[in-house]
Amino acid sequence: MRAVAAFTAIMALASFAFGQVTPDSNNPLQGSAEAAAAGKVLFGKMNCAGCHGYDLTGGMGPDLTDESWLYGGRPGEIFHTISEGTPRGMPSWKGQLTPDQIWQLVTFILSKRANQ
Repeated sequence: MRAVAAFTAIMALASFAFGQVTPDSNNPLQGSAEAAAAGKVLFGKMNCAGCHGYDLTGGMGPDLTDESWLYGGRPGEIFHTISEGTPRGMPSWKGQLTPDQIWQLVTFILSKRANQ
């Protein structure tokens, strides 16, 4: 019974954390070299490069280094895209990644954007 209660509490916290991010949210890890490095590891581990390329310039998925973003390029919008997925093939990662891990990915992606 305790395990069920603990699981329910963890899921409620995760849901709360995901629900608090809006398109206007700032990245709490912005500028962190450690977060960008962790995001780079996750980018490879979660096979993001399979669609977006190891250099993030695209392939089957869109280029993540340019200024043209279909679902928005602000930190909160990128978080939402990773978390919820898109109707055009991007899967939802909120079941596999924590909010901190998604922010690490956002930090890595934004560190590679052109003209920054």
